[in-house]
Amino acid sequence: MVKATNKHLILLFAIFVFAFLYRFLLMIYATYPSGSDIGLHNSVIYSIINQGGNVDFLYNYYQMGGGLSITFPGYHIFVAQIMILTSMPEYLVHTLVASLFSSVIVLVSYLITRAVWKESAAIAVAFLMAITRLELEMLLWGGYPNVVTLLLIPVTFYCYIQKNRFTKLPFYISTSILIGSIFLTHSLSSFMFVSILLSVVFFILVFGQKIGTARIEALSWLLPVVFGASIVSPYLIRIVPAYIVNQTTAEIVRATLASRTVPLEFVLSIFVVVGLYFLLSKKYHERYFTVPTVLLALWLFIPTVFTQGYLVGLYTDYHRFLYFVITPIVILIGLFVDHGSSFFARVTDTYRTLTGQLINTVKEVDQVTHRRMANFSNKINRCLTRSNMYVGILISFLLICFFFIPIFTAPSEILEVHDFYQVMSDPLYQAMDWAKVNTPANATFVTTAYYGWWFAGFAQRPTWSAVEPQFISLSREVPIAQMATNLLDTDYLFDSSFKLSDEILYIQVKEDGGYMARHNPQVLTDLNWTYLPYPFFNFNSEQTKVLYAVNGVPCLMSLAKLPVKNMHMENDTQHITVSITKGSEYFTCTQLTTVYQGSKFVNITIILETNTENVSLLWLQSTLEVNALQVGFERSNAIGFLAEDVKAFGQIIFDQNIPVVNSQVYDQLDSTEVHLDYNLAGKKQAEIQVSLTTYSVTNDIKIYNNDEIFSDFFNKQIALNLEPENRGNLPLSTPFNYQAELKINNINYVAVPSYYEEDSVAEMKLKFANDPLFNLVFINNEVAIFEVK
Repeated sequence: MVKATNKHLILLFAIFVFAFLYRFLLMIYATYPSGSDIGLHNSVIYSIINQGGNVDFLYNYYQMGGGLSITFPGYHIFVAQIMILTSMPEYLVHTLVASLFSSVIVLVSYLITRAVWKESAAIAVAFLMAITRLELEMLLWGGYPNVVTLLLIPVTFYCYIQKNRFTKLPFYISTSILIGSIFLTHSLSSFMFVSILLSVVFFILVFGQKIGTARIEALSWLLPVVFGASIVSPYLIRIVPAYIVNQTTAEIVRATLASRTVPLEFVLSIFVVVGLYFLLSKKYHERYFTVPTVLLALWLFIPTVFTQGYLVGLYTDYHRFLYFVITPIVILIGLFVDHGSSFFARVTDTYRTLTGQLINTVKEVDQVTHRRMANFSNKINRCLTRSNMYVGILISFLLICFFFIPIFTAPSEILEVHDFYQVMSDPLYQAMDWAKVNTPANATFVTTAYYGWWFAGFAQRPTWSAVEPQFISLSREVPIAQMATNLLDTDYLFDSSFKLSDEILYIQVKEDGGYMARHNPQVLTDLNWTYLPYPFFNFNSEQTKVLYAVNGVPCLMSLAKLPVKNMHMENDTQHITVSITKGSEYFTCTQLTTVYQGSKFVNITIILETNTENVSLLWLQSTLEVNALQVGFERSNAIGFLAEDVKAFGQIIFDQNIPVVNSQVYDQLDSTEVHLDYNLAGKKQAEIQVSLTTYSVTNDIKIYNNDEIFSDFFNKQIALNLEPENRGNLPLSTPFNYQAELKINNINYVAVPSYYEEDSVAEMKLKFANDPLFNLVFINNEVAIFEVK
């Protein structure tokens, strides 16, 4: 191994200090660390601390309402000790520990590169590791345990590479402790470390002679794995079965495949560069295969392969595998930066030598010219030595990496990433402090995804967070997250499954109830190519108005302005109905929204009744918002619509009291507003019924490219939907009823933060503020907390 010079050590120390300060200052840029995972880590820490002596590492009292936890506790045990010893603010301890471990990766990368290749390349690698985007991004979203294992893995591999410098006992003790720490700290890191190590051992067993290593030596690499697993075996024996049994559900799989896969083109580009390690090995070690080269190549290759794990039924967040290729790919880039710098410095030096020879030639012809050229050449030569040129070219290449290669990032770009992940602020933290002081320790909160994880960890209250399925680890958390999402979004959610062309689809209804004018109701399409439903039809009670006369004087009233008299859900095996009754002293309006078992239609009935003799009903005016454009021939009793970009078809059928229809088309938005005017003819009582359906249709391009075929296809769809329906016997799914869910799940508080769009926040706050089931107990400029009565 090449010995480090004092100059290199000083430079390395400077890079390490830069890396630490860069990370630490970035994490406290907005006072509070960005990301939401820090809340998860804090909830694990306080679940450990608050259990006292007999700790169950598989139980979290706060995260997702409290229950089984499969978060490996190594990082949390370490941080808990520092918190107890120092009494520093919790988020500051996380920041210091994560920044320190991340910075030490710079040193380990230097050691590996120096041991396998050369010291000048190691310095370049150290600098590049200090500015690596993926690692900085991991700090910003809060993947602190993963940061720790991204240090432990290269340290362990460095020990393997330098095994000959150890005696047996120190080697096995140190590597066993390191591997045990990996196993205790992060599940995916444990899996990746073992996969890479087993691949290296297998490669050596098969090609040991070419590599120049005895097979027994390769097998000895497995002993520390066994010893390390033995050290933490009490935990592994419990966590492994729990991890396997409780992890994947259909919802998590669908969401993961829809949003967390890695493009194959990106993966193939990484595969291509793996072979470069062997070319460099041939140049520097005079053979293609050496143990360090094989290790680095497989360290890059194996995680890349697992990004495509869904092809063999392995479901997880595939983006997470990319973090494991950071070190080997940065080492590879650093080697080429060093090699390129050496090459251009050598070429330039050769050019200077040839120029000197040319000057000597001039001397024989012209003494004056020779003296001038010689003086100029000497000045340049004093500055442009080969080493100076190497340094200059190296710095140029590093700056190019800094500003132009995507896996590295400049400060301005990383600040944008920081702002993207930033969750916490003083008002939000103030609300958590209020909850910690003013609510019972077992009070259950519901809030949004990112704030919810902070809330669980720092307010130390059981918290149901509205997390998307792709970011959920446990099957038990799926219904909790779904319930939280539904509660923050709407009052009632239900659907009906039906069979269409041998395909089982569903039609979904979202009803915001009587206290918020937004989705009253909204009808969504089940798309056959994604798990996310498509909002197709929408009524807004603000846009539904009743024109009535009192003693012959016309009056106009929006349904949104009417006080709620009764609101409830009825459901059995045959149907689900949401009934909302609103009224004034003059008239009462009851809206019934119903789905039936096996039906593809949503039936909406509006019943209007006057309350006094001097009141008469004149008109009902309503607006239907459609995220599609009209399609097919216009009929008096039905209108068809098509959202061509998502291949969703919808239809409205007027069952009673045919309205006057006026449509306003917004071509740029691919949407339509359908204005429906019902003549109530001065009656005392009126009933209006409409049926809505929407479902996925064919993506056959032949239909969409031929106007005649297109028109014929969708006219047939409209006609078929007007025929009597043969309902199937597919069971109705369990509906969401916010009144029942609050009671069943013993929800005590709802916290509504305001880091989403302002309109959305205003609507959510209005939803709870107007509902007599909730009482506002805390509010500042960024969050409102409502108590469930």
